[in-house]
Amino acid sequence: MLRPARCLAPRLPLRQWLHATDTAQGQTIRVLHWNLLADCLAKSSSLLSLRRGFRCEADVLLWERRREHLKQEILQHDADILGLCEVDHFEDFLEPELSRAGFQGTFKRKRSPAKDGVAVFWKADRFEEGVRRAIFLEYGRHRTKGAQVAVLQRLWPRDRLSGKGIVVCVAHLRASADDGFRMQQASSLMSALKDFSRDDEQVILADVNSIQGADTNEAEIMNVYDYFSACGLRCVYTSIGRQHGCRIPSYTTWAGWASGDFKATCDHIFVSQGVHAKAVLDVPNAEDLERGFPERLPNALFPSDHMSLVADLVIPDTARAAQLA
Repeated sequence: MLRPARCLAPRLPLRQWLHATDTAQGQTIRVLHWNLLADCLAKSSSLLSLRRGFRCEADVLLWERRREHLKQEILQHDADILGLCEVDHFEDFLEPELSRAGFQGTFKRKRSPAKDGVAVFWKADRFEEGVRRAIFLEYGRHRTKGAQVAVLQRLWPRDRLSGKGIVVCVAHLRASADDGFRMQQASSLMSALKDFSRDDEQVILADVNSIQGADTNEAEIMNVYDYFSACGLRCVYTSIGRQHGCRIPSYTTWAGWASGDFKATCDHIFVSQGVHAKAVLDVPNAEDLERGFPERLPNALFPSDHMSLVADLVIPDTARAAQLA
């Protein structure tokens, strides 16, 4: 008698590293950016209505289940610096859990009535905490209700001779707005970053909520991605993708809403000109994800509607080492 075939549980498609074709000397660090999907926003359509919420099963979105998947995804990449958006369990989960894993971090909540915010963490044995600044991304000169926030954090290598200080910026621009408003937010962010960085190298980990279009004329600024590029920042995924003759990532969010899919490239890792992009971790193949998970993201194996982005960067050595000698 033949035994029935065993039904294999779906697995997340594999992710591939792409490496730069050139090399650079300096301090290598690994950074991770991720929009976690705030617990306060993780609602199932079965609990709301046929047109609102995610179409995955309601128990997939339970915080008690998602938090373990979130921790696993964050820690498995062994990053030195983390930039996290849509954080609403900082004090009662992320800070204590990541502290046990050797991280130190800080958090800033959006203005009320929003419940989530952004956080930056760093490996305490690799970096010494410098000064920080948090800014609200207002609408014009008005105090904006529920305003988005960005955190600018200066970090120093524990061994100052191994590299220069860097400024890490974690930002989340408004979703329910047009690109004109988001570019205004981006302009405020760049002004603050220029004033704060004092010519130190910068790493920007951001969900800009602005869909990256096809490559356009460099003089034409159509969205936040174009604006950051015009300000002299480089997207590390775009840089390495061009070296391999491809465009990556093909998406960073693929939300499975009850009303339909939303698939776009909204998340980026930008760096200043002196930072070398060594390698990036691409997102899972789109066809594999589509075939294996009709509910898209989030699902039983992945706790957010966004994919994490991971990059290895090289911060160049400078004359700072000679000055400290």
